[in-house]
Amino acid sequence: MSSVFERIKFLTKKFNAGAGPAGSSSLDRLGSSSLDRLDSALKGIKCYSEILSKVKEDWKFLRKLWESAHKGSDAATDEEKKNAHMSLKIEATAEEISLELIRFREEKQVKDEEFLNELAIDCRTKTGRLIAEVEEALDHLYLMWSRGGGSSSFRLQLHSLPPFDVYFRKDLLGYVQSTVSQLEVMTAIDWRYINLSKNTHYLSLSGSVRYLDSLGTTTDEVLQYVHDSGLPSLDACVGHVLSLALRIANRCRDYWSNYKAGRVEPRSRELFAFLVNLGSETHPSNPKFVGFLLNFLFALSCTGKVVIQHLVWGFCQYLFLGEYGHFQDEVAPVLGLLLYSTSILDDEDTAWSFIPEFQAVLVEMASLLESTGRDEKKLDNSPQYSELLTKICLLKAELFLVVQIHAMKSNTNTSSPSPGMLSCFEYIMDIRRQFPKTLQRYSKKWRPKTRLDREKSLALIESTFREEKSLYKSYRLKEITASVAKNSLLRLHFKIVIFKGGSFLTELLLLKSRNDERLMACGKDQIKVHFQKLEYITLILSDERVKDSEDILGTIGESFRRLTSFSYYFLDTQDEMINLSFSELLERVTHLIKAKLTDIIPQFPMFNFPKISNMEFLDFLRRRLGEVLRYERALTAPVKHHIEGIQLHLKSLRSFHKNVSELDIEKPPELEDLVDRVTDSAYKVEYVVDLIEVDAQSLDFFWLVAVEEELRLLRERARGLHLTTPDAEVQDSKNVTQVSVDKLSTKNTSAIDEIVVDLCNRENEILNQLTRGSSKLDIVFIAGMPGLGKTTFARKVYSSLEVMRHFHLRAWCSVSQEYEKRRLLLEILTGIHGLTEEIRQMRDEDLEDKLRKLLLKNKYLIVIDDIWGVGAWNDLKNSFPDDANGSRILFTSRLHRVASEIKPDSPPLPLGLFSQEESWQLLEKKVFKEECCPNELLGVGKEIAYHCQGLPLAVVAVAGILKMTEKCQNSWKTIADNLSSQIIDNPEAQCKEVLNLSYKHLPEYLKSCFLYLGVLNEDRDILVSKLIQFWIAEGFIPESNKGFEDVAEAFLMDLIDRSLVIISKRRSNGKVRACRLHDLVLDFCKSKTEDENFFQLITRSDNPYASFPITDYGFEFDFYRHSSPVSFASYRLAISLKRNHFVESKPSGLATRSLVFFASTDSEPKRPYDISFICHNFKLLRVLDFECFNLGISFPVEIGNLVKLRYLAVGGYLKSIPQSIANLRKLKTLIVKGLSGKITLPNTIWRITSLRHLHVSVHVAFDSDAEELGDSSILENLVSFSCPSLSCGEDAERIIKRLPNLCKLSCIFYESPDSSTNSNHFPRLNCLTHLESLKIFYYGSPLNNGEFSLPLNLKKLTLSNFRLPWSHISMIGRLPNLEVLKLRCGAFEGKIWDVEEEFQNLKFLSLDNLNIAQWNASCDDFSKLERLILQNCKDLEEIPEDFANIYTLEMIEVHWCGESAEKSAIKIGEETGDIKVLIRSSNLSS
Repeated sequence: MSSVFERIKFLTKKFNAGAGPAGSSSLDRLGSSSLDRLDSALKGIKCYSEILSKVKEDWKFLRKLWESAHKGSDAATDEEKKNAHMSLKIEATAEEISLELIRFREEKQVKDEEFLNELAIDCRTKTGRLIAEVEEALDHLYLMWSRGGGSSSFRLQLHSLPPFDVYFRKDLLGYVQSTVSQLEVMTAIDWRYINLSKNTHYLSLSGSVRYLDSLGTTTDEVLQYVHDSGLPSLDACVGHVLSLALRIANRCRDYWSNYKAGRVEPRSRELFAFLVNLGSETHPSNPKFVGFLLNFLFALSCTGKVVIQHLVWGFCQYLFLGEYGHFQDEVAPVLGLLLYSTSILDDEDTAWSFIPEFQAVLVEMASLLESTGRDEKKLDNSPQYSELLTKICLLKAELFLVVQIHAMKSNTNTSSPSPGMLSCFEYIMDIRRQFPKTLQRYSKKWRPKTRLDREKSLALIESTFREEKSLYKSYRLKEITASVAKNSLLRLHFKIVIFKGGSFLTELLLLKSRNDERLMACGKDQIKVHFQKLEYITLILSDERVKDSEDILGTIGESFRRLTSFSYYFLDTQDEMINLSFSELLERVTHLIKAKLTDIIPQFPMFNFPKISNMEFLDFLRRRLGEVLRYERALTAPVKHHIEGIQLHLKSLRSFHKNVSELDIEKPPELEDLVDRVTDSAYKVEYVVDLIEVDAQSLDFFWLVAVEEELRLLRERARGLHLTTPDAEVQDSKNVTQVSVDKLSTKNTSAIDEIVVDLCNRENEILNQLTRGSSKLDIVFIAGMPGLGKTTFARKVYSSLEVMRHFHLRAWCSVSQEYEKRRLLLEILTGIHGLTEEIRQMRDEDLEDKLRKLLLKNKYLIVIDDIWGVGAWNDLKNSFPDDANGSRILFTSRLHRVASEIKPDSPPLPLGLFSQEESWQLLEKKVFKEECCPNELLGVGKEIAYHCQGLPLAVVAVAGILKMTEKCQNSWKTIADNLSSQIIDNPEAQCKEVLNLSYKHLPEYLKSCFLYLGVLNEDRDILVSKLIQFWIAEGFIPESNKGFEDVAEAFLMDLIDRSLVIISKRRSNGKVRACRLHDLVLDFCKSKTEDENFFQLITRSDNPYASFPITDYGFEFDFYRHSSPVSFASYRLAISLKRNHFVESKPSGLATRSLVFFASTDSEPKRPYDISFICHNFKLLRVLDFECFNLGISFPVEIGNLVKLRYLAVGGYLKSIPQSIANLRKLKTLIVKGLSGKITLPNTIWRITSLRHLHVSVHVAFDSDAEELGDSSILENLVSFSCPSLSCGEDAERIIKRLPNLCKLSCIFYESPDSSTNSNHFPRLNCLTHLESLKIFYYGSPLNNGEFSLPLNLKKLTLSNFRLPWSHISMIGRLPNLEVLKLRCGAFEGKIWDVEEEFQNLKFLSLDNLNIAQWNASCDDFSKLERLILQNCKDLEEIPEDFANIYTLEMIEVHWCGESAEKSAIKIGEETGDIKVLIRSSNLSS
């Protein structure tokens, strides 16, 4: 224990050494009298009492305190005069004690020693309480400073303690010295058996007092400087030292007094425990005390009046108790650098911000030293020891860079570099060369789970100082400026700060896993979120715009330095926290950095995102975000929490959108605006996330954070709106759109454009002009305004039985306002002959010649629909020969003048507006079909019909609304009111209003589907299969229990049922094969598409293509090469240009997701084009339809870079597809239109597991051997596939079994090259349990056994060239679900077909190019047959006459068969009267 008191004596000695003479001031006479009376009373006690003698010493000290408090009282402020409460307490206590002493003396109880001791103890107790108040007041100053509320004055004014000057410390420490010395004597006698020197707390207390002694030698000059500078640390230090000394003295005096009075046992451990407590309070493991000392040192270093080396040496002596080791080797330089940086940095906050981290490291280090007993072996084997040394190294490295940066700042404005970046601190330059080696040595013993990543730490330090060394050299050689060097150093510093921030978070996670109480309010998930925020901010460093921005780099470094400081304070202190959580601080730092970055980071590009809003896109986007988080973890790690936040916002806004959609059709502008903003932000999210996935840049992450904030604000705004919906309760949305798919009809809807009003007179008139009259080639014209039904009327006549029987050949083409001669020729040839590859490759003049030859000597009808000018007729008329056989050309046009120009001598047949009654008849039949309108709806129904102004299209459109609307008077009245409010004295304009109303009544999920038709329906039929594949690729079709294709088909049927889409062609099973839009609907759709930014249509009338040559002569032109690049801001592009014009311009579209090309005619359609630029200029494409392009023989490898593709269609003389196709792992549809021969698929095709539709023509082969296909080589999502070329037998089965969910297959089977008898058999296809449609062409000698192995679920079967005997067809007849059977080109051979098996569910039968002569069958064999087609069966004698008894049979078609077969068909038709018979024969020879 002697060491403790020696240090206290030493402390008092040093403090007294610095004290000056006491000042003088006038004393309060009343107070002086009280103290004088106490002195007199104490002297009046003649009986000696050792306890009372100590009371006298106490009051000598208190008198000095009282006198110090009154120095300068004449100049005291009013506030200081008010704080004289302590002086009054001293005086009052002195008066009270003096009265007790006087009373004792007057009662002459002097000889009563026991009573005297009791009196002395009582006096001591009162004195001790008074001294304790002084102690509390002194310590409160330190406490207030440590919590940020320290005084800037050197005078104490707390707890009513009167002000005293610095010289009072001489008296106070003299009093402490006297008190402690007496306790030391006592313990030396009574506690000799206790070896206090072995207790670390006593050693620490001894070292602490010795260290405070060294601080106490601070000169008055320094103290005065601190006082004048208003630095609180030294003031707090003095107060804390005095408080500590008083506490020791007071408790020692209490114990000594009780010991002398016999109240405590001589060997009580109470004092021992107390001193252990004091030792802990001043131990280096106490964060508050270490922090107090560091702040004191920093305050002293700021004065510039002390030697830093002396401060470092003294602190290390206190910290390590004079021992040496690795800790001192590392700590001393760091502390020296810290104090040095404090003295030179012009930004004090930067230097002071290092204190919490250094404090935390020292505290952890002291705890480790204590737990190991400072045993060197234990320390060397401790992983924590190595980790602490590593952290000190990192702190030293960071400090080194900070000082370097400061040095460079001073050189930034000079013309030449200074001698060195740290010329005044060269020994640190030597130390920094050892950083990597030192770190390598320390990191070897790290724990497996530690907050520091060894590899990252080493890599960071090595790269940092390698770059720093290079910078140093370049700067010395004047190769870089001071500004460049400084910014580079800022980036290096920032990397270290971020790494340390991440290490701190790792420590939090480790504490969390140990259920550390300090983390009760800081969740594990939240900490991981902070990790990601650090990673996000780190990415900013890679941005070129940031590298040269000192302001931003400085802000980042400063912000994260503050964050790290707070982090260590949070981790290692038990003190009360400031009212700011770590999470809040991190958010604040992040926002500060973002605010700075906003000034230099480019704003989000101005794109023309679609305005159309729907819940399906929000659902699609949420699914996409989920996929990105699941499959792109490495890419999205820095912004994972931002993406998750976006998902939550979208989920909430989706619910809001759902409620908005349930409101009335007309919504308040505020709601419309909010929904538009949500839509725009959602598209921004999609754009940025896709950019990150394709080619992540720091800019993308910044934008993502910004758009997350946008969505958060929109979500808050949406929450503030109160919507009144049918169901006010907001339901939680799921990832899939809640579309009632089961309620959507997929039935075979009748042609919606069928005229249901009796137009017999007009029909008869046009039929007469077509089938009667002159035998010469004649022209018939139908004219009238749009929407009157001209095309519908012409189509009905064209399809009538009378016309079909009258003309040998028929063809239809649509012209429209902008037409291409080549397209018209191809359309007509398709109707007459079919479109072969030979015809596709012909030049225009060859097409004209081909058409003329086909029409020669045949009676033909050509319909030219929607002609706008005489130019189209002039281009085509030379192809129509006049053989004087009654051929006709039927025109439709909305322009009467065109009719007069084409046929001036004959007026056109006009179609007028419907009467009000005709309008009502049409409306009623469209809505109620065969039923009658209820009486309660009759009046409002006729009102609606009246508002259609006699235009059939308007009637049909509004009928589509009424069919989907509740059939009640209120609902119909609302529609009538909407129509009447927009009444326009113009039927065409009124029709557009009706269409607009129809559009508004569409469900959200149908609007995008409808608008897509406006782009594809450029006056041509739209293939439903292709349309559905587009819809799926675009994300319009929600997930459901049904397949995507079934849902898409239901959507289409809904649009058809609403009279917005027209069926133009049907499949053999009755489903829709192709569709189109009415002209007015198309115009409306295009207008709406443009308004909604849904699609941008580019034609040659748009810039810059308007300046391109109208014709070309097969040579390259380069006049455009030096013009401004073509850039598009649209989300979807539909290009209708010449191929060479498009390729030459090499356009780009950063945000374009769909690129659909409709080629104009070129002089060289066979010419190959290089479209590789698309892969660089349109990186985010989801849909790429370049089927009409010839890519040559080489498939562009670069297409593999378009990783977002879901739909890809290309064409050319391709031989193979590259391995890189596997990169397109999101691809759902792949169409390769080969222009010749076989195309080989790579093995990697099996990796595209998302593929649903794979179509390659002419045929495709797999580049794979059986042994190369593993069990994982399965395309389980593929539902349609054409046209694989497969070897019969096991080779085909090997491929097919890897396509388990195929629904539609068109393929080629060829004879196996294996000559064994077992190999050439029909492949077993019964494993394809989902297959419904199968088309097979066989090539080779007849199969060995001829047995078919087909799945029972098959509904449609087409066979060609098998050349099997008819007996083998029995297996096909037994298929229970077969509805369509097409036998073509020698599928079966033999003159007689004796039907032995009933085709129980067959509805459609086509026999084409077979050598059958006799067909023996009954009506029972085909009991459900609806349509029979016989084509090119020249030898067939007759159709079984019993077919007249098939009650389901509706039509028999006989094309180019023998006369006897034709007659048998006519006979069946005549016998029944219900079966339509179509006979087609011609002189077609070319």
